[in-house]
Amino acid sequence: MQKKITIREVAFGAVLAAVYVALTLINPLSFGEVQFRISEILVLFCFYNPVFCVPMILGCFIANFIASPFGWIDMLLGTAGTALAVFPMCRLKSIWLSSLLPVVTNAVMVGIMIKYFFGSPLPLWQNMVFVGLGQFVVITVIGVPLFKFVLEKNKAFISIVRRGAVSFSD
Repeated sequence: MQKKITIREVAFGAVLAAVYVALTLINPLSFGEVQFRISEILVLFCFYNPVFCVPMILGCFIANFIASPFGWIDMLLGTAGTALAVFPMCRLKSIWLSSLLPVVTNAVMVGIMIKYFFGSPLPLWQNMVFVGLGQFVVITVIGVPLFKFVLEKNKAFISIVRRGAVSFSD
């Protein structure tokens, strides 16, 4: 049986996509060979609820459309890296393991983009390591503890994320 998407989930997803775009645009380290895209922390919402996969992909696409120095290639490959990561994230049981999916997919996709479409002088493996390391620091080192040890403790917050509704009686 397929779960119906609630109005709250749609609204929350729209806010997530907008916040992703805003955080990407205000961060000077969002693009390049070495990047720490703070907005990538938000992909962890997909671990809790698959409804947020599309807003994360859309947020990535819009941010790349507006500001990427790599243009349409980043809109395609960068967004594909996010898409390949977020859909399986919600099927894993561990947020730690789930956080590694966008690290790997973006390391590969963005690493290839930087090397072969923009002629980075670095070997492909170094481009992948640099992109992957930035993703790892942002998502796994910073993001997972934030979600696991801070946000999961807030009953109203986790209720919105998991079910799209608020229950203050829990």
